[in-house]
Amino acid sequence: MCMGIQERSLGNTLLEVKSAKVLRAEIVKCLTSASDDKILNAKLDEILKLVKMSPSSQVPKSGYQEIMGGDKNQDRELNIPHFKLYNGCWFDFAITIDETTRHAQIIAFDFEIRFPKREDEIAVPFLRIDLNLPDHNNDERNIRFHLHPSHDDIMIHSPPMSPLEILHMFLYGIKIPDKLRSS
Repeated sequence: MCMGIQERSLGNTLLEVKSAKVLRAEIVKCLTSASDDKILNAKLDEILKLVKMSPSSQVPKSGYQEIMGGDKNQDRELNIPHFKLYNGCWFDFAITIDETTRHAQIIAFDFEIRFPKREDEIAVPFLRIDLNLPDHNNDERNIRFHLHPSHDDIMIHSPPMSPLEILHMFLYGIKIPDKLRSS
């Protein structure tokens, strides 16, 4: 069953891109629109500073690029550069692109959004959506495309989404109510 879910997820997701450079431009455009809409608390110069492209640190071979949106932040510390939203959430991301094939392919990514802490409420610290590299041990377990709901050790198959769709969801699709409903 897991293998079928993974095949369907990867087969239905838009992972082909024109190039890493074009994808970076699309990301900057999306973030700039969110800034103009007062969703993202960053001006164009800050966006350009945070969205970096370089040879991949994950695949140290020629032709593999990495787009970073903020710095790697596994400890989830506020002092590490990241994007801030109007609602107190903050996020960063990394995308690995293989440009050695005829059509450039997104082969891995991680997007993580952290939620604001509020007193007297159950804390939901973060949500991370990952696509691990091919041949990662999660690929062998047929869960290469997954999400982590507030815990690094909890993994659930993720609905198929491209990096731009995830970015749009972080920017426009997550609403934080003033008061949470009681269970």
